[in-house]
Amino acid sequence: MKKRLPLLPLIALIFSTLSCILQMDVPSTMDPGQVETFAAQTLAFYQYQTYVAMGTQAVPPAAETLAPPPTEAGAATATETMLPSGTMTGTPLPSSTFTHTITPTPLPCNWVQFISDVTIPDNWETTPLDHFTKTWRLKNIGSCTWTSGYSLVFDHGDQMGAPTSQQLTTGTVPPNGTIDVSVDLLSPNAGGTYQGFFKLRASDSTVFGIGADANNAFWVKIKVEEPALPPPAVAPTTQNVYSQTSVPAGTVGHTTAACPSGTVVTGGGYSVSSNGMWVYVQRMNGNGWVAYVQNNSTLTKTLTAYAVCLTYPSVTTSSPSTNINVAGGDSANLTANCPSGSTAVGGGYTGRKEGFLIPFYSALSGNGWRVSQKNTSAGVASFTTYVVCLSGATASTSSVPGYVDLPPGASGYAESICPVGSVMTSGGWNSGTDLVVYYTSWYNGKWRVYGRNTGTHTLALTVRGTCLSIS
Repeated sequence: MKKRLPLLPLIALIFSTLSCILQMDVPSTMDPGQVETFAAQTLAFYQYQTYVAMGTQAVPPAAETLAPPPTEAGAATATETMLPSGTMTGTPLPSSTFTHTITPTPLPCNWVQFISDVTIPDNWETTPLDHFTKTWRLKNIGSCTWTSGYSLVFDHGDQMGAPTSQQLTTGTVPPNGTIDVSVDLLSPNAGGTYQGFFKLRASDSTVFGIGADANNAFWVKIKVEEPALPPPAVAPTTQNVYSQTSVPAGTVGHTTAACPSGTVVTGGGYSVSSNGMWVYVQRMNGNGWVAYVQNNSTLTKTLTAYAVCLTYPSVTTSSPSTNINVAGGDSANLTANCPSGSTAVGGGYTGRKEGFLIPFYSALSGNGWRVSQKNTSAGVASFTTYVVCLSGATASTSSVPGYVDLPPGASGYAESICPVGSVMTSGGWNSGTDLVVYYTSWYNGKWRVYGRNTGTHTLALTVRGTCLSIS
């Protein structure tokens, strides 16, 4: 299919061509017919050029010879002269190749890349005043080798005991080499989030770091947790409770002093008349203290049992025991011990109501309770020693003595006072067999023992209070 030239441009071309023809030097010998033929051939040539200029791939039409107008009779006939065919040849312009020249940015001499946290990741949790070591893995991405003249330097933030500077390495780190860098730190003594920033310093004192401009710091970031406050210190306290009962003449009576809820029994004692009353049992009974008495008098008399009650959270008491037989006329010592993990805080015993087993020693001994009794009868008699053991607290006890001399026939008391920081939990005594103990009890924070000397020479009544410390 032939492409058609746009009409207006073609008309313009024709007029332009004709204008040129009119200005050409036409040989004077050419007649009007030859001139018309020459113009037609010229028009055809320029039409071809137009096709070429417009990029058409169709072959342009051959130049048409304009028929000459009819000649008059006798006029000469014009000869058609065709322009020689021409082959259009062209040399293409050389193509232009534009080359963009990139000028490389010089690599900084000193530049570091953070690789990883070897120890202590961000937001690591610790406690106040905790020593720890932070280690970073760093890469030399600069053009200069790091030498022993390079340093790790603290830049800003929370220093946490870090040195202002320390040697980076004793060797070298070449470009693209890595190194683990460590610094010893100490967490602050208050809770909170802390962050310290560090950089490197070259041997020429140039300080550099990470990031696109080699000027950012790498860091350590920790969280210090305030330790849970211990519960307020609770000091152990003790109190004395009692229970009384009337015991008719010639009978046996007993009563138990019970500790109130929220307390535990640690020891106890009794009180009776100094004449005709024989206490042969005093020991732990449930969460209280029981005393048994034989009234050998002709009157109704009163028996009072006392219990020492300890107030301290989460503690319990128990009462192991042990038994021994005593030959007639002999004496025996018997100690009941607390098991491991518990602490002896008191004790007691069981004897014979007939009154021929005489207790003359009842007190703390090591982590147990010791009782000594003499069998004044001719037959075998047995007695039992009880110890009160405290569990649930880190505790210790000690035996604190006090004494008084009693002349023959005299009565009196001795007291024991615990040192500051401890409380009285129980008590006992040490005496001869001629000294009758008729009162042993907690009294205004002390341990008091009353005795009567039934012998013929002066006797020492020694009281032994049991003092408890809880840490």
